Parts: sequence; structure tokens; C-alpha cells
Amino acid sequence: MTRVVDDPFLVDAQGRRRQSSRAARHAVRSHLHVASLDTQALDDTVLPLVPHDVGRKPSPRPPEGPAPGRRGGFKVWKTAFWKRRRRLWAERNAAERAIAQSE
Repeated sequence: MTRVVDDPFLVDAQGRRRQSSRAARHAVRSHLHVASLDTQALDDTVLPLVPHDVGRKPSPRPPEGPAPGRRGGFKVWKTAFWKRRRRLWAERNAAERAIAQSE
């Protein structure tokens, strides 16, 4: 038995929605492009009806939780403030060590 790859039941739902919305955007854009060549026809243009909202991008994915064994949140120690602060601490500690070794 041969399976057809384009069978909508074999393709995942999210991929199918993405594929059909891309096709709809392409159809509308090409329709507008052809209509824009004739300015009088542009006023009378009727866009193809599609089940997607053509002018919008899909909503972003919901945020995922951290991987098991990881903490969530923003890595503050990677910001410029904390890099500068750690550098100052390192310089202060190095100066204290130099004073202690010279005595």
C-alpha cells in the first residue's frame, strides 16, 4: 500500500495550518500584484476568500518551562552591570591580595 505524502490526515495539524496560510498569503499577494498593473482594475479587485487572516502573522509560541533540573528566569549575571560589578570585585580582591603579599 502506497501512502501519499500530501494526504492531510498524515500531515500534522500545525504544519498543515502553516502550509495553508502560506498558500493563502501567496494567492492574495499574487492576485494584488496582477491587479496593481491596471490601476482601474485595482479599485474593483475582489480578493480571494481564504479561511486565514492574511494580514497577520501567527501568534508566537507560548513560553516553555525550563528543562528538568534547570532554574527558570533571566540570567542576570550575564548582563553588562553584573559583568562590570564582578570585574570591580576581582580588581579589589587582587589589590587586597597584593597588599597582603607585600607585607
